[in-house]
Amino acid sequence: MNNVSAWGDNPPEFIRVLAQLVRETGSKKAAAACIGIDRASVSTLLANKYPANIRRMEQKIMAYRTAVECPILGTIDSGECQKQRQMPFISSNPQRIALYRACRSCPRNPESQENSHD
Repeated sequence: MNNVSAWGDNPPEFIRVLAQLVRETGSKKAAAACIGIDRASVSTLLANKYPANIRRMEQKIMAYRTAVECPILGTIDSGECQKQRQMPFISSNPQRIALYRACRSCPRNPESQENSHD
């Protein structure tokens, strides 16, 4: 499965990252879930037939692979950041409480109050 995308020999970096994620996770559906987009977007992006402006998708894909400095966990990748952000609140676990509080106000969290002006 060397050629996952229809972008030819020199695809943009975000397409290479997306194709690699599909290979790592084993499916477009799993890759989409990691990034937080739908499977159809992964398919159309890799097919070079995405109907809308790809800038936002490019940002989401590249953000997934970027290192994050978490105030609770230290340096983690964006995928781990998203995973931690989506985990449920557990009042009996001190680390989950700290993460819940930190994630709620994190500028990387698309649902944080600081980012609600988008």
